[in-house]
Amino acid sequence: MSSPPYRLAFALHGHAADVRSLCAPSPEIPLLLSASRDGSAIVWGPSSKSKEWDVKLRVEGPEKRFVSCVGLTRWNGQAFLLIGSQSGILASYTLPSPDSPPPTDDAPLQEPHHTLVEHRQNLCCLDTSKGGLIATGSWDKTVIVWKDYKRVLTIEGHEQAIWAVKFVGEDRLLTASADKKITLHSLDVSSGRSTPLQTYSGHTEPVRGLSLKPDGTGFWSCANDGNINIYSFDQPSPKTTLSGHTSFVYSISAFPDGSGAISTGEDGTLRVWSETDLVQTIPHTSNSLWSSAIVPSGLATPYIASSSSDSSIRFFTKEERLIASAEERAEWDKEVSGRQLDKSQVGDVKQSDLPGIEALGREGKKDGQVIMIKNNGVVEAYQWSQPTSTWQQIGQVVDAIGQGRKQLYEGQEYDYVFDVDVSEGMPPLKLPYNVSENPWIAAQKFLDRNELPSTYCEQVVEFIQKNTNGVSLGQPSGGNDFVDPFTGGSRYTGAASSNAGPSYGGGDPYTGSGAYSSSPAPPAQKSNGILPVKTYLSFKQMNVNAAKGKISQLNDEVKASNPDLAISDEEEKTLNEIYALLSSPAVSLPSPNTKDSKQRYDPNVFLGLVGKWPEDKRFPLIDLARCLAPISPLFGSSPSAPKVFIEACALDTPWQSSKARETNTLLSLRGLANLFSTANGRSTISEAENAKSVLSILSGFDWSIWGVRKVVVATIALNYSIVAATSKLPAQVAGDLLNLISKVLQNETDDVETIYRASVALGNLLVSPLAGSLQVGLIQEAKSNISSLANVKGEKRLKDLAKEIEGLGV
Repeated sequence: MSSPPYRLAFALHGHAADVRSLCAPSPEIPLLLSASRDGSAIVWGPSSKSKEWDVKLRVEGPEKRFVSCVGLTRWNGQAFLLIGSQSGILASYTLPSPDSPPPTDDAPLQEPHHTLVEHRQNLCCLDTSKGGLIATGSWDKTVIVWKDYKRVLTIEGHEQAIWAVKFVGEDRLLTASADKKITLHSLDVSSGRSTPLQTYSGHTEPVRGLSLKPDGTGFWSCANDGNINIYSFDQPSPKTTLSGHTSFVYSISAFPDGSGAISTGEDGTLRVWSETDLVQTIPHTSNSLWSSAIVPSGLATPYIASSSSDSSIRFFTKEERLIASAEERAEWDKEVSGRQLDKSQVGDVKQSDLPGIEALGREGKKDGQVIMIKNNGVVEAYQWSQPTSTWQQIGQVVDAIGQGRKQLYEGQEYDYVFDVDVSEGMPPLKLPYNVSENPWIAAQKFLDRNELPSTYCEQVVEFIQKNTNGVSLGQPSGGNDFVDPFTGGSRYTGAASSNAGPSYGGGDPYTGSGAYSSSPAPPAQKSNGILPVKTYLSFKQMNVNAAKGKISQLNDEVKASNPDLAISDEEEKTLNEIYALLSSPAVSLPSPNTKDSKQRYDPNVFLGLVGKWPEDKRFPLIDLARCLAPISPLFGSSPSAPKVFIEACALDTPWQSSKARETNTLLSLRGLANLFSTANGRSTISEAENAKSVLSILSGFDWSIWGVRKVVVATIALNYSIVAATSKLPAQVAGDLLNLISKVLQNETDDVETIYRASVALGNLLVSPLAGSLQVGLIQEAKSNISSLANVKGEKRLKDLAKEIEGLGV
């Protein structure tokens, strides 16, 4: 009698973005670890209330950057959760006892017990040995082996990013890389040396995953070539190659009983294998299944689990008592059958060549076989399930019938949906584009959506222009030889709008994800270029723990010299609430456009503390205010916030240079720029008295004193110009804004970024409803300065903008 198939058991929804890594640390203990692009890692365990699992521990990664991998180790008798982050940091967190109750929603997040900074790029894989060793692999092409949280040796043999590491006992380590190679190393921890023993060939693309055979004779591997290989340790070529996946294979996990393995990949399937055959294919609702795990269930057969780009973790089981209800499984099947597949997944076919529904009456040739049929004018894809001997609908095929059709992306039609490679070994990102669009706007939307720095904007524009050259509207070329635009450059290129969603940490500090989105009044003039720009710029990055420690240290110094200025109990409570807010994942923060965020701290208590501390001690408090400004609608609603930023660095007094004042000024200016990121903050800083004060103060100083702060001054002018373009800036301050912009363009000759931002600000002002009230002579002078600077600097983005501005105004 054949074994029953795996069926859906339940799904876990604790993450808010792609779940990139799963780890079941023990074949006996029901426990699952997960790591996500939302900046968090979660420890899951069985629930006492239902068959589903609970969150036992949730932690935030260092700097709230994407968490790439997760593991577990024991040290000094205590279990520790390990996470590797996009910033290259390895961090550990104390694991609670198995009988601990689940944490409450408002429980404070645990701080790292260890924070190890050695890797220079994304720490994307880790493994632990039974003896307590830790191995980490990174995009920096190195593997580090740690003992007692200290680096004991480094392996530098691979030519590209490391994608998988796996201990073979305590003295050997397997490493897999984007250079298509797998290497077995011997480890001598005592001497800090490693020696390559064997290199394994067989994959033709980057190797993504490794899993040991439980009998100790070899291992499984998977790669971007779509294949799964099985190796013996003593042979360089694979014993067996298994094929079935139709795209990248991201993970491989061997069953502890030696019966086979499971795999997941970019084709949206979880597959079950024996050592010779594909046993079962489980289609999902999303394409990217990043990871898989064999998870103990407490019964005869374990769960198998997958993690997805839709932020979910799904468990499947053979145990009848663990399967989901009939209603839940029916809903799951409906979701899978409604999935939209594009021609890149199933091929480009003609509807006239397809059979009708009668094709489903014939048996499939093997598990996972996909056919397409024509059903009432709709192209449907079906997959053969060998265990159940049935065809299962896995989606409707869109854009699969010939060339020249619109392509769908997130439910919208586009002339093009390009695949853009941004990192070696990573699946391409989707870049949708209509020929009628301004390429600068499409590029900025693409960067915002994928949380990529705006420094790449010009390269993306060049990429779009190259790959749409000579193509008429609605007639894509159908070619696939796209050029990768990511070649560097440090610049900001404005976009007319920003559809950026929530940021999950690690974003570029010069872009804001919370642009004001109310429909603006019709501008005074229409521009065919990038104007008006509506992407507010901000300076958000911060190490909260470092600021917290510095404030505590400085408070001890203040207490010793002037006890009356020390932090009070009420201020301490307010600071703790602020630390918790700043440590929260971005996805849990209130919408920047909400008026009432129901946040718990008192901004006036905090702002009072900023103002009363001595000038040489207040910089970490200003830094907290700077970081509250772009994420806290409550902070932005405080009428005194702009004034506190000005007074915190004495901007309302004549300039006298000192280290404390220069630091305070930089942070305060960034805070003023950040206020524009929330609707409340924009309203406060754009109120006539506040706006006039800020703009006149910034214009009043000699330009030479700004130094490294000049780009922030230009950013404040740019953000005010966006308010003007959306008809929200009081008419009486338009002249003050023009004066500041003119001062920048008259005096700045070196920094192109500062020049560009001031030029965008002028352009916005000229297409705003306030353009008619501006001084004609000052406009002409500013336009002339931009043209001269564009010619001298020679940058394309600046020259294009200068040409666009030349046709505006008088």
